[in-house]
Amino acid sequence: MRLRLGLSLFAILFACGAFADEQKDFSSWTKFTEGRLVSETETWTPGSQAALGFKITFAPHWHTYWLNPGDSGAPVRLSFKTSDGVKIRQVDFPIPQRLLTGPLISFAYSDEVLLPIQVEVSKDLRPGDKVSVSMDAEWLVCAEVCIPAIKSFSIEMALTALEEVKPAADFALFQKARSQVPSPLGQDLRFTAGQKTVELKFRAGGGVLGEFVEFFPFRNSGVTNELPAVKSTDPLLLEFQKANVPQADPKRVGVLVVKSETGVVRALQIGESGWSFGGDDAAKADGSSLVWMLVSALIGGLILNLMPCVFPILSIKLLSLLKLAQENPREVRRQNFAYVAGVLFSFLLIALVLSALRSAGQLVGWGFQLQSPVFLAFLIWLFLGMTLNLLGVFEVDWIDLNIGHQLTVSGGLSGSFFTGVLAVVVASPCTAPFMGVALGFGLSQSAGVLFAVFLALGLGLAMPYLAFAIFPRWARVLPRPGLWMKYLKQVMALPLLATAVWLAWIFSQMRGPGGLAVVGAGALVLILSLSLTRRRKKPVALAVGLILLAGLVAVHRLAPHAKETSLTGAWQPYSEEKLSSLKGRNVLVDMTADWCLTCKVNEKLVLNQPEVQQLFTQFNVVLLQGDWTNRNPEITQFLNRYQRVGVPFYVLYSARHPDGLVLPEVLVKNSFIELISSEFQN
Repeated sequence: MRLRLGLSLFAILFACGAFADEQKDFSSWTKFTEGRLVSETETWTPGSQAALGFKITFAPHWHTYWLNPGDSGAPVRLSFKTSDGVKIRQVDFPIPQRLLTGPLISFAYSDEVLLPIQVEVSKDLRPGDKVSVSMDAEWLVCAEVCIPAIKSFSIEMALTALEEVKPAADFALFQKARSQVPSPLGQDLRFTAGQKTVELKFRAGGGVLGEFVEFFPFRNSGVTNELPAVKSTDPLLLEFQKANVPQADPKRVGVLVVKSETGVVRALQIGESGWSFGGDDAAKADGSSLVWMLVSALIGGLILNLMPCVFPILSIKLLSLLKLAQENPREVRRQNFAYVAGVLFSFLLIALVLSALRSAGQLVGWGFQLQSPVFLAFLIWLFLGMTLNLLGVFEVDWIDLNIGHQLTVSGGLSGSFFTGVLAVVVASPCTAPFMGVALGFGLSQSAGVLFAVFLALGLGLAMPYLAFAIFPRWARVLPRPGLWMKYLKQVMALPLLATAVWLAWIFSQMRGPGGLAVVGAGALVLILSLSLTRRRKKPVALAVGLILLAGLVAVHRLAPHAKETSLTGAWQPYSEEKLSSLKGRNVLVDMTADWCLTCKVNEKLVLNQPEVQQLFTQFNVVLLQGDWTNRNPEITQFLNRYQRVGVPFYVLYSARHPDGLVLPEVLVKNSFIELISSEFQN
């Protein structure tokens, strides 16, 4: 039992550790940005309005984003906890810079920025008291790639009389930030929405506001990020290009920057920004709710049982269920609950590791462990050993996975638990419908939401066996065990062997022939050693373990071999620069990986079919394919832009959908052809 539980922990933590060890270039966001929670004054006064500030500094050429990030990025997310007598009233955002990257427009902060935070101190407090504020912050730090920065801050302030309050070290920075914070516009407006444009006219006779300098639209304002055309200056009349926003909010407009004749620059806020503590606006903008995301995760996990990735492991569980179905309903319940526990434990552990890696600035996604050659080697040998076990080459309790002849309570339960762990580990090459949105939502939210999404996903994957656990008598509908199970057991070894071969092919794509030779040598050692082990022999098992551990070290030390992109037909390699250069054209982006079985099925049965390729040619669709087999920060950044964390992922750009139309994870040929035809027909 202990050994199996240890193997379960090892399988998941080894995957995460091996992956993290591969990250050399962008291992931590702290190399590129630093955040601090500072106070405007050294002390506060009871009954006063005090000020904190979130001060962010950046390395050269790095930046973060404003309330509306523009064509890419994400706004700063802040949430607060305060001691009694202190209340956070508002967070102010100074005007940003307009950044142009090819055709993409972003609104960003670089070098240094301070976000003033208005704090209300209760008059019931007294001088001599101490109060505290804690803040959880998350912001993107970007250059060629984007890295999420996540950190918690806290500050303790002493209360003194008003005459004892002194400016703090960052006092001047607060004054500068406030001068750039927009003030409410004190004039009436008139909006005129046309077919393709929106006019914003200030009240006639309201005086000349000043020379137009800049305009920053809020999210979902209904206008594009391009600068408006100035039609007149008195009254000021601006003409914007209308944005293709399905749910534009008329209360949200933007920030107008003007300059007076004396050279004074003013920032004027028009409408509501829509920003709220905790970054809730980002979730609302996508129309996502926690309940719907949990339901999506549950459905996605259930569908995952039908995907080819999980079949080899579920076949093992089916064998044990067949054996127990007619013998002991109580044992059926125990075994299935153990399997469910293994699945849920694994998903929660992966959520914990993902949360930790995200806090450390890692760019991670669903299936990230299969981007590690070291973990791939471990899986190849594990599946090969399981195959040999099913074929009767050896019998060792800690690897028989619940199919031996003697199902003791400890052995059987731990075997079922370990089977659940393996089901989760090997499920990662597949992304089922509903999963992508739920996982992307979870990774963009707090740790609590992330755990809830992964728990729902695990419940979905374990649901069929959870049903057998709750209603064990249902298992009696299964056929009675007999001699046929011996042959079925051998047949079930084939998908496991096929999985090992498939993983070996993926490994060769990552590390080339030299790396594959090391893995093959380890496989020979495994076969030779286990063929000599007909019964449990600890010395032999220990020797096998040490030899394979040495093999993993050898794999780790091999010089990495970059996978050469192998594209078929009209496909071109994806790059952000290439996609930007194609703005305004019909483009299909396919994010794939060699270890993604769903990707390969979609490519074989749909995307590379002659009829579909002919359709692409007919409508002049440019095909871009990104390969995520190895870690690629540019592809991860693209996935993060659409709140996705795994492949397959398809986005179609057209005149109707200039910002991209996200397609389903599983493609059906006829439906796909119908969608493409309707999208590009005039």
